[in-house]
Amino acid sequence: MIDVLSGRCAGALAGACALLIGLAGAVGAQASSADDLRAALDHAREVSYTRHWQAAQALLDDIAPLIEEADLREFADFHLLEARHLALQDRSEEALERAAMLLALELEPDQLLQLRQFSANIAVLLRDYELAFDHLLNALLLEGDLDDPAAALGTFNMASYLFGRVDEHEQAISYGERAVALARATGDPNEECIALQRLAPVFKWAELNERAEVAYREGIRICLGVGNRLFAGVLQHGLADLLRREGRPTDARELAAEAVAALADTGFVLGEFEARLALVESEFDLGLIGVDHEPELQTLQAYFSERGLWDQLARLESLLSQYAEARGDAEQALVHMRAYLEARENFLGRDRAMRLAYLQVAFGLHLKEQQIDLLEESARLSRFEAEIAGQQRRARTVILVLSLLLVLLLSLLLFRVFRARRHFQNLSRHDRLSGLANHGWFFERAEAMLAESAKSGQPAFLIMADIDRFKAVNDRYGHIVGDQVLGQVSRRLREIFPEALVGRIGGEEFAILVTGEDVNKVIHNVEDFRRNAPNSSRAGDPVVTVSFGIAGFRHGDSLDDLRERADQALYQAKAAGRDRYIVAAA
Repeated sequence: MIDVLSGRCAGALAGACALLIGLAGAVGAQASSADDLRAALDHAREVSYTRHWQAAQALLDDIAPLIEEADLREFADFHLLEARHLALQDRSEEALERAAMLLALELEPDQLLQLRQFSANIAVLLRDYELAFDHLLNALLLEGDLDDPAAALGTFNMASYLFGRVDEHEQAISYGERAVALARATGDPNEECIALQRLAPVFKWAELNERAEVAYREGIRICLGVGNRLFAGVLQHGLADLLRREGRPTDARELAAEAVAALADTGFVLGEFEARLALVESEFDLGLIGVDHEPELQTLQAYFSERGLWDQLARLESLLSQYAEARGDAEQALVHMRAYLEARENFLGRDRAMRLAYLQVAFGLHLKEQQIDLLEESARLSRFEAEIAGQQRRARTVILVLSLLLVLLLSLLLFRVFRARRHFQNLSRHDRLSGLANHGWFFERAEAMLAESAKSGQPAFLIMADIDRFKAVNDRYGHIVGDQVLGQVSRRLREIFPEALVGRIGGEEFAILVTGEDVNKVIHNVEDFRRNAPNSSRAGDPVVTVSFGIAGFRHGDSLDDLRERADQALYQAKAAGRDRYIVAAA
């Protein structure tokens, strides 16, 4: 075994080869023991996740002759780790076949769960979303059979990603945040690294860009801290894409280059090519694309096209069309634009398939089954019509097109009606300047929240806040600066009280209703606001302070009673010199 490994190491660094030979010798000497085989598998898994999968595969190759005689648990762990390595080599179909072989065995629930989680991930790489949702649903059903809640981490991570892809953002974020919390509870930073890698893109898809950037940067920091360059590279690629979309191509280019290096070093081929696409997009935005980039563009085009990665191919063809147009080559620009439209249509078809899979697996209601039957019947009808020649075929085609156009028109009209309704409902409930709840909506929601707090016995506090000497700010600096001050205070209040109901109920007056927190936490948040007041650092800008009145909900209180006590506390804070808070007597 040592001779074989020595041959494999020919030409490598002497120190690295000596380490691998030592490990191989240790495995060979201890292979007679089941415990030693278990230790060898655990070591290979650690190397796979924290160093390089190829080094881990070398360890697996050394113990492969022993696996056929091993216990079923070790047999399954060996093949699952090999399947992971196949996926990293861009051999995802083989990886999925290996997992299917293991799923046919009588395995323990925790190993079945790992296989379902792995299979769902690989199905996503292959864009087989029906299979991905099927494995996800089975994984969710297995959770009740396990005593260890941490075993559900992979399921929550995949659920977050898949629900995010079908625009179920609220549910996706819920799963992702549960995964991050569970990962932190395990005390394993590598699990937190993986969980953040799944949650960060969900924030991006939900257009919560600030939260997305925070999650990306935290994930990169943690992944690099534990030596997980693969997931750090995936996160760097995702953040580069986010920054480029926000118009920050310089930062995006730097991150994309780091992602390419990390993913190439760790041997994740698909991830490397996706990061290379993000890199050339950033360089194009900076005006750096030239003739020397054309071989790279052709390589990317061939890779994405051969694998049917339509979303990436559509992005690349769009870039190539713009590049050709910038060179004055209108003919090539048109060719690439057509290729872009074709790739985008293929991608949208796959996206529809993903949403259909979501309906089939996650929401198998009778209505959805009827919709699926109608789609299948429509496909059969289309195939039948394709066989009819001449005038009859053209007539039926016209009818079908008109029907589809009518359905599309009705769908668009309904969409616009519902969107307009949501828009006007939102306008009627929120203050346009600050984005906070307006006076009417705040107190309507506050009534309901207080009733719920009274029913559940949870504490509730009403905080009245008023910007000090705001009229003087308007008089001296003008209403534009005054509006900026209102916007800064509003954003800061939302940051300090993310779970509370926050409203602007007057010109410079705000109200915050906090439930489920004790008075010390409420005071701490108010003090946090005052320590980090929303002031600009530019010379000549106004100094902004805010006074607060805090009142706790008492049994039998009405909202008017609570507001009156909070107002009195606010007046006392103003009278005592402003820039402070007063807590009303309990």
